[in-house]
Amino acid sequence: MLINRRTFLAGSAASLGLTNLAMAQSPKRALPVIPLTDLTNGIDRRLSLNLQNAAHDFGTGVASQTYGINNSYLGPVLRVKQGQTLPFDISNNIGDVTTLHWHGLHIPGAVDGGPHQEIAHGDVWSPDVPIRQRASMNWFHSHTHGKTAQQTHKGLAGVLLVEDEASLDADLPKTYGVDDFTLVLQDKSFNSKGQMAYNLSGEVFEDGFLGATFVVNGAIAPLSQSLPRGLVRLRILNACNARFLELSMQTGAMTVIASDGGFLSSPVEVSSILMSPGERYEVLLDTRVAATNTLNVTSEDEGFVADLFGRDKTTPLIEFSTTSTEGFSGAIPTHLANLEPPRASDAKRTRDFQLNMDMGEDLAALAIAWDNFCGDAGAMGINGQPMKMDRIDEKVAKGVPEIWRISVDDQLHPFHIHGCSFRILSQNGAPPPAYAEGWKDMVHVEEGWSEVLVSFDHEAPEDAPYMYHCHILEHEDCGMMGQFTVS
Repeated sequence: MLINRRTFLAGSAASLGLTNLAMAQSPKRALPVIPLTDLTNGIDRRLSLNLQNAAHDFGTGVASQTYGINNSYLGPVLRVKQGQTLPFDISNNIGDVTTLHWHGLHIPGAVDGGPHQEIAHGDVWSPDVPIRQRASMNWFHSHTHGKTAQQTHKGLAGVLLVEDEASLDADLPKTYGVDDFTLVLQDKSFNSKGQMAYNLSGEVFEDGFLGATFVVNGAIAPLSQSLPRGLVRLRILNACNARFLELSMQTGAMTVIASDGGFLSSPVEVSSILMSPGERYEVLLDTRVAATNTLNVTSEDEGFVADLFGRDKTTPLIEFSTTSTEGFSGAIPTHLANLEPPRASDAKRTRDFQLNMDMGEDLAALAIAWDNFCGDAGAMGINGQPMKMDRIDEKVAKGVPEIWRISVDDQLHPFHIHGCSFRILSQNGAPPPAYAEGWKDMVHVEEGWSEVLVSFDHEAPEDAPYMYHCHILEHEDCGMMGQFTVS
């Protein structure tokens, strides 16, 4: 992986003491369970989401200035059902313009929540969001042009779980907070006072923000959680700004059952999964394998830092202990969804996209001049052009399959397309791992072409286009994004 190490090392040196204090705590703090708003039985009111300034203690004993969505940090987990229309009233009270994008939803451009649907401070945006897709784990976050990284990092993010009849009837764990957990994984840096710090530099713009302290559901890891005997479901979101995460269990395997866009055709047992920023996976654990177990993370620079500072190569996120309580006793299913292999021959057109790291702007100067966003977003680009709000880059026909081919000129990048799920034909010039062969809206791009088969079910007009972009949020802010219409 070619992500530059100098920023990570600087952040690691600043945060190392705090991280070790967190890891040495005894007993471990309990895993916070994000509040659930379950709407699957019906909706009888408009759904209020208040984007607000707040103060939140991540576990240092000191409150940090944060944003929250109905909470002091992050938003609720919204559980909804296919066929519903979600009548939102989104109030912006953060003191700055913002947006709220529904990442992963197949919805019209007019309610997508991209940079064209700005919400001024004090205003309310009231989209009616139709849920027509299959069961899947999605999320929502700020998508303000030039300010996405800072606003999302500060707390403007939440999870949206779509259920359908098949998922509700499936013989899978589904008791929230008991055998069904939502995990929002992030990395942070903290200053000497124990407060969250997000400071930009040219290196942070170049590499993306890389913090040395891992946080789960708004609390510094490692955390602890008791689990019943049987199968347990973890719905995992990598909500880091830039960090790729390799997840594994201390003992035994993980069984992947779903990716970004829904269930796989059948479970895939793995020793680890690699998650880019913005990706989601659902996994099953069998707590009967070991009385105690740990969810571990290895990040792209962890081995190098381990050698330099004498730290382990893996970091524990959550320490699980199995109780005597009998939980979900069903077996891991052998079949999950009917998924035909993607047929590249169905594509009517092929489009090429190259992600450009250097458009000639001085990143260090931009960091000094603009503080929390990347100036006029002209430092990076796609196909030689930085993002421009008044330029449509591609025009796509509704319902027509296409192949999108993505390459890079430097580093490893996660590529995201709005308004759809796609199938990966190749990732970095090779077949994707088995756990990424289902429906996706994120693909890794580094060496060789990454190719996806995609089509769009909804319209996105010129005044409300969809985006495609790198999901390293600082790169997106710096111009590594384009926009397209669907008609």
